[in-house]
Amino acid sequence: MNMLNVILLSGKKNEVQRSDGEYPEYLSECDGKPLIQSLIENCAALSPRKIICMFSSSDTTKLHLRNMVHQMHPAASVLPIQDITKGAACTALLASEQIDNDEELLILSTTEVLDVSLADVVHTFRENGDDAGVVIFKSLHPRYSFVRLATDNLVVEAAEKNPISPHAIAGVYWFKSGSMFVSAVKDMIRKDAKVNNSFFISPSLNELVLQHKRIGTYRIEPTQYRPLKTHSQLQAFETGTNR
Repeated sequence: MNMLNVILLSGKKNEVQRSDGEYPEYLSECDGKPLIQSLIENCAALSPRKIICMFSSSDTTKLHLRNMVHQMHPAASVLPIQDITKGAACTALLASEQIDNDEELLILSTTEVLDVSLADVVHTFRENGDDAGVVIFKSLHPRYSFVRLATDNLVVEAAEKNPISPHAIAGVYWFKSGSMFVSAVKDMIRKDAKVNNSFFISPSLNELVLQHKRIGTYRIEPTQYRPLKTHSQLQAFETGTNR
């Protein structure tokens, strides 16, 4: 049986000052259920060993997130982020103690919802014998990460905020082992492969390409991808109008 760990990244690289009554995006509700709960329940189908929710330390304390998350799934826990990091890849590295091992790793963003079974996604990567894998959809908007594909739909290059192809990443990354991810990110940081002064997860795939690793893709339709990065997108999620 494959052991798997999940990281849920809150998508904020710094502390956000909110007015009273305002909550982070991952607490947006649809049909009375917070987004973070929907994400954790989707992950639960994978029978993960750990679901590591990475939130800012101030939110963790102020909103009692540890109590909330633990009741959503027994494998779920909160890893508070104390300081501003240099991007999502650096934030994920803070979980190294729990993920730098031979167990599989799935990284998700809490600012995106996919209408797809994560179990189907991971099963596909496993069946294809991939070393890593990303979920992709068709887009050319420069807000996303992108991959260039070979004729066999394997990744040969990745770029952040740069549409090198029409294949955008839907915020889902799978690695055959967490140690492979940790090593790739460290190599990327050594090369100072920053974008907009931050280290993102997608460019770490280029380190795996250099090692001739097999990076697979799982394609979804644009309608199956719901970004929650703007006020209007969050409103659509909460009212159920973007389903």
